[in-house]
Amino acid sequence: MTMPPTAQLGGIYPRSEQLIELTRSYDRGKTDRASLEERFDQDTRDLVRLEGDSGFETFSDGAFEWQDQLRPVVDSLEGVITGTRYSRWFDTNTFYKKPAIIGKIAVSKFEPKKFLRAELLPKSKPWEVTLVGPYTLSELSENLHYEARSDLLSDIAHAEHLIIQSLKDAGVSHFQVSEPCLVYRPHREEALTSEELDSALAALRTAVTGSNASFLVQTYFGDATAILPRLLRLPVETVGFDLFETDWSQLKVETEKKLALGIVDSRESNVEEPKWIAETATRVSKHIVSDNIILVPNSDLKFVPRKVADAKALSLVNATRLIKEKN
Repeated sequence: MTMPPTAQLGGIYPRSEQLIELTRSYDRGKTDRASLEERFDQDTRDLVRLEGDSGFETFSDGAFEWQDQLRPVVDSLEGVITGTRYSRWFDTNTFYKKPAIIGKIAVSKFEPKKFLRAELLPKSKPWEVTLVGPYTLSELSENLHYEARSDLLSDIAHAEHLIIQSLKDAGVSHFQVSEPCLVYRPHREEALTSEELDSALAALRTAVTGSNASFLVQTYFGDATAILPRLLRLPVETVGFDLFETDWSQLKVETEKKLALGIVDSRESNVEEPKWIAETATRVSKHIVSDNIILVPNSDLKFVPRKVADAKALSLVNATRLIKEKN
């Protein structure tokens, strides 16, 4: 590494025990909405304080009110309904409501507040929002309308492009576009065909091009080795992959782009020590040539308890300091 790495969070952060209990109480009709919203605010403030005190450069609000990773995008579209059927989120113990595509997709009900709590984020720092990528959204939805999958992907990509532009106008400068289905397809055993990968990457280009924002395309839950060269040709600033699933010892990468190393495991409650993270990042860097490395969780930290997530976040930042001290 020619430059010390930075650390970054993204996706849905786990709710505190207090918020989880209050949400259950609200669902049972024993807590009023105002009390619940006050606790959502407190959880967000606590995360923002952790990010500020720890030295994170880009701020996420934790997306505490998101029911699942797809919902804010789905709720902003016409031609898509949330549906009532729950599906497992990859091989985790969490679930999402499977969207059903019933008509032509277009943006119709966009509201920035569905995506971020701008009023609780520091005005002097860059804000980040995580969005599900076009290909993953198409794979995890039930298509009841489009005859050609390429048309479905194209319309999702154009809709997400408009959402990104609107969020940029609302003050968001950094976006993580999550595309786990490029490397792990929960309902299919075979890998993407060349044509499918071409369509998926074309949709990503459509979504991100022309928005004048910083983009991280993040893959997780699968090995990104085979498609990493293609991802690095996308018009994005950063490409990320899951170190726990990718055979990084086989990598031979040289790029001017930033690489986001998914170096803490979002599905494991064991907290990685900063020294281990620093040493692992240094070993990985021997297989890649990049001036900029970002240390990130391999996916949303929502799968672990809040205290564990906080400890993992601190480990990421402390690891960057250890690497800086050795350089």
